[in-house]
Amino acid sequence: MTINLKDLFAVTSEMNEKVLLKLLTAIKDGQQKDFDYLKFKQSYKSLCQMGMDESTAAKSAFLTASTMGLTKDKLLNTVQHYKNLLNKEKEQFAVALKNQIANNIDAKSLEINRLQERTEENKRKIQQLMDEQIIIESEIAKLRESAELSKSKIEDTRDQFKNTFDILYAEIEEDGSLYDRIL
Repeated sequence: MTINLKDLFAVTSEMNEKVLLKLLTAIKDGQQKDFDYLKFKQSYKSLCQMGMDESTAAKSAFLTASTMGLTKDKLLNTVQHYKNLLNKEKEQFAVALKNQIANNIDAKSLEINRLQERTEENKRKIQQLMDEQIIIESEIAKLRESAELSKSKIEDTRDQFKNTFDILYAEIEEDGSLYDRIL
């Protein structure tokens, strides 16, 4: 049974496509072979699309899945498994984001500070150092612009990731709660 994860979850225009694909790939790569949350959700969603109410669809999907060995505990454990996969991706993203900040903002800020100190020193030097002074000030401006651009890109990426993650995580969380209540 092939599961199209994009069709399985409520994908919205608020989600960043690249982040969504990364998260869905992590879910796909961590997919279990047994009848689990994803297969249950696919069955449940199909029944709902046929006009069944949520409760009847969940119970019917569960009854069918139980013939394949699925229990409520196994279902909820696999819901937790996929939440753990998403959390692992979130942790990896946080590390990558921290590295990007260190490499693209902090390092440039330190360089800006170092160059500003050198600028003050050169202002006290004789006229022959004025050419070097102009070059250093130009480098500072470029580094500031580059740091601001990097900061903006990183913050945008972080915000898009968080928004997409939160939406996907909340849906899985709601599914777990719904199945827990219904089953």
